[in-house]
Amino acid sequence: MLGSLLPVLMPSLSLVWLPSGIAVAALMRWGMHYWPGILLGALLAGLPILQQGGLSLPAIIILAFVHTVAPLLSAWILRVLGMQPALQRIRDIPLMVFGVAVGMFAAASGAAAMLFYAQLIPQHALENFVLQFWIANVVDVLLLLPLLLNISLKALSQLWLERKRYLLLALLVTAMEVAIFQFVPGYAEQYIVLAFFVLPFVVVLAMRLGVIGSAIMVLLLSLVALLSVGEQGEQSSWALWVFISTLSLVSLLITALQASRELTEKALRNSENKLRAVVDHAQDGIVSIDDQGKLVEFNHAAERMFGYKREEVLGKLLVETLIPPNMREAHIRGHHKYLQTGSTDILNRRLEIQALRADGTEFPVELTITSLKEQGLPLLTGFFRDLTERRKVESEIRNLAFFDALTGLPNRRLLMDRLNQAIAASVRHEKHGAVLFIDLDDFKALNDSRGHDVGDLLLVEVSKRLRQCVRNEDTVARLGGDEFVIVLEDMSLNLEQALAQTKLVAQKVLETVNQPYQLGEIEHHNSSSIGIVLFNGNFVSIDELLKRSDTAMYEAKAAGRNTLRFFDPAMQAALEKRVDMELQLRLALVQEQLRLYCQVQVDDERRVFGAEVLLRWQHPEHGLLSPKEFVSIAEDSGLIVSIGRWVLYNACLQLKSWEGRPGLDSMQLAVNVSARQFRHSDFVDEVLKILQTTGADPSLLKLELTESVVLDNLADAVAKMNALRELGVRFSMDDFGTGYSSLAYLKRLPLTQVKIDRSFVRDIAEDASDAAIVQAILAMSNTLGLKVIAEGVETEAQFQLLQSYGCRFFQGYLFSKPLQIDEFERLLKDHDFLL
Repeated sequence: MLGSLLPVLMPSLSLVWLPSGIAVAALMRWGMHYWPGILLGALLAGLPILQQGGLSLPAIIILAFVHTVAPLLSAWILRVLGMQPALQRIRDIPLMVFGVAVGMFAAASGAAAMLFYAQLIPQHALENFVLQFWIANVVDVLLLLPLLLNISLKALSQLWLERKRYLLLALLVTAMEVAIFQFVPGYAEQYIVLAFFVLPFVVVLAMRLGVIGSAIMVLLLSLVALLSVGEQGEQSSWALWVFISTLSLVSLLITALQASRELTEKALRNSENKLRAVVDHAQDGIVSIDDQGKLVEFNHAAERMFGYKREEVLGKLLVETLIPPNMREAHIRGHHKYLQTGSTDILNRRLEIQALRADGTEFPVELTITSLKEQGLPLLTGFFRDLTERRKVESEIRNLAFFDALTGLPNRRLLMDRLNQAIAASVRHEKHGAVLFIDLDDFKALNDSRGHDVGDLLLVEVSKRLRQCVRNEDTVARLGGDEFVIVLEDMSLNLEQALAQTKLVAQKVLETVNQPYQLGEIEHHNSSSIGIVLFNGNFVSIDELLKRSDTAMYEAKAAGRNTLRFFDPAMQAALEKRVDMELQLRLALVQEQLRLYCQVQVDDERRVFGAEVLLRWQHPEHGLLSPKEFVSIAEDSGLIVSIGRWVLYNACLQLKSWEGRPGLDSMQLAVNVSARQFRHSDFVDEVLKILQTTGADPSLLKLELTESVVLDNLADAVAKMNALRELGVRFSMDDFGTGYSSLAYLKRLPLTQVKIDRSFVRDIAEDASDAAIVQAILAMSNTLGLKVIAEGVETEAQFQLLQSYGCRFFQGYLFSKPLQIDEFERLLKDHDFLL
């Protein structure tokens, strides 16, 4: 209907076909599925023509279909080309022109074909009609599409709020154009030329108003031109089309350029803001100086780093503010060289230098320098990173890498380096050196009974004492656990003198380590075992030296501990045998090579009331081995716990098997419990589980403990023993009388029996002291209500003498040697030893 209000070239052709612009905008804005509405609108628009008799109904329908397909094609092309409706990019303008031109050409061709078919236009006018129809539709889309794609209530409201900026100028431009068309005489084409005088004002408005405002202004001016010129022929039509197209395209280009400029400015502002934010929030100190060396930039990190406020240092010379006095001259020379020659030697490199804080203290920094120009003047910018913490961390890392965290002594890695240097020095000076391998005796027992904190206190104290035993040039290192190594250097050329010097140091170490320790509230005594190997030159590798000293240390352990031993080849062979024995002992547990033996225990009438369970190893190569040959290995390796559990379990199985057998169902079995096994926190639960699993009578089980086991942690031992006594399990104190504190604590222990150690029984007939000790033990035990059994009874004289002292229970070779279970049962049956 709008089209009918505007001038036409002929009944079927308007100067500007406004529905095309509306249709393309609708499809672009709301979606391609709006085409039925466009078709309906086109049909309704054709009704007046139908009523006037200008076209038939089929022609109207075909024309409506053409006016629907053309916008669909244009909108589809614009979508495919990726034109943005905001039209803020220059590239969107030619994309829009191309898409609209292609789509509207289809409309023009279709309309011409239809009108020619209806004989409304002759053939000779067909080409001209297509061209004019096409231009009319393209101009219409260019006129309306930018406005309709972007218009909204919000945009119009914003435009109205800014009316003071443009309204007066817009009215003035409109009035100027009206005046041109109304009052300037001439032909229409002259009017159009004169109307181009408004173009500069349109450019100004486009810069101020944006796409919507400029589109409204162009639409208004175009309508004024259309209505003013009217129907004055084909030449005037072409002039109008050029005028409208020019206004539209120029305004669009101007708004796109303006939008691009604003986006660029916004991006620049954002970039500057981000750069400022980066500079202000950077963790590195950022400092810039001008060509005179004065500070022109000083960020927050620099404030924190150097201790100055930004306003305090801007304008001051860098060299007098942040550079230490001894470096200022070099800084000035470097800056002058850069200004004079443009040398880039100092640029884009990481330098580690000293810097100066506001309080006058120097600190290490990492500096990177870059250069740029501002208004033609060179600026140098330095990025400062405080290295104080890094240096601290590097020092800590070095300590962790080369020093023991607990004691501060060199660790294995640093020891190997020091030992390598000592060997090299020995080669140069032909002097002897020595390696002392030190292991603390019974350290694991302290750790297990008192806890690792107390153990750590001991290690720290030992490390201090070891340092005091050597010279500054010697090395004291901790390998780990309770193992220490001392490397002695620059000793005598003479071997005997070097041995004497080394032994003197080792003796000093033994004595120093032996002194009492105050570990918190605990006073502790500790000893050590030392293995020694000497070297002169590089005839032996570092690893071999440590291996030999370790071998010698084990020899010191085997010799009774708290002593020292020098290495010789026999030690190495013994150690290798010991390692091999440990591997075989692990297999013995798996392959069931262990055997239970029993040795009878009798009363004063030689009647058997019980037996002690003893362990043997049926070795596949070496035959039957006694505990003396493998128990120490089991204890050192920790296998003693698994072996002890095996012995206890099989002893309880044996008690269960004797249940209901006359003479054997009341037989008591005594089982030795190792220190490691007893100290386990779950020892009580373990015994209970074994008793429940086997079904053995707890009252027939007697656990033998040594004095060192219970007295190491008396409270814990008493608690465990009481828990098992409530189940019926009995306890015997093995090797009684060999400890120094037994008598003081005996009354606190829930014992049922004590065993007189075989060392007192062996010489009881010849040694009055042993006899006196035995009598004292018997008297004290009787007073406390404890049974006493003497072990190691081998002669009748010993038996008779012990009886005379009042001893009633005995064990030893006089009555029977240890026997396998079946032999033990046969012995009792054949000799009628049972009670």
